[in-house]
Amino acid sequence: MVHASEITRNLPSSEDILRAVGLQRARGGSELLGGVAVFGAGMLVGAGLALLFAPSSGSEVREQIGARLEEVKEKAVHAAGRAVEQADEGARGV
Repeated sequence: MVHASEITRNLPSSEDILRAVGLQRARGGSELLGGVAVFGAGMLVGAGLALLFAPSSGSEVREQIGARLEEVKEKAVHAAGRAVEQADEGARGV
């Protein structure tokens, strides 16, 4: 009697099949995007703590926090745009 494990052991893996037809698995941009999100969150926390411990008046601190948040937002939008472009290029195989 032939067991199912013997049949599946002789079959090629999905990677072998893709390679045989000249394809490969797409790398997800979600890993990169997750790393960018963690980095951005770390920047926000670090900037906020630096401003809170700096000797400044309350209004100066609020202005500085607002300016830093705007900078971080612009950088995050730029990084997210680059991540999407890289994911698109990877999907097209460019």
